[in-house]
Amino acid sequence: MVEQVTISIPQKLYRRARELARSRNQSVDAVLEAGVSLVEASSLTVSAAEEQAMIREEAAYEAMHPELMAQYAGQYVAVFQGQLIDHDQDETALLRRLDAQYPNDVVLMKKVRPLPEPVLHFRSPRFVRNGS
Repeated sequence: MVEQVTISIPQKLYRRARELARSRNQSVDAVLEAGVSLVEASSLTVSAAEEQAMIREEAAYEAMHPELMAQYAGQYVAVFQGQLIDHDQDETALLRRLDAQYPNDVVLMKKVRPLPEPVLHFRSPRFVRNGS
């Protein structure tokens, strides 16, 4: 399904998209759609390095948990490279600061709760046949 809309984009961006579309023998909307899809896909993937960094920050948080509970219970804390770097009652305010100061880094942000991680219990489903 195609929906026709009018958007305003910088002229320089439109020219670049038009030139790329010509060179690839595509429409401008196809080029823009491909660009949006590429950005979307790249933002959803997590590299192995980022995953390992988050695992290290989680471990650091768990190690610091008793001290965090004593000083920051109920607040949001930020852990970067194994160190507490910031805290705030307001989750949004902390997130804004982290985005400004560490835009491309893996930073753990968590609310300090009495237990480091809640324990979740899942029951495994069983299938029972009639008459068995």
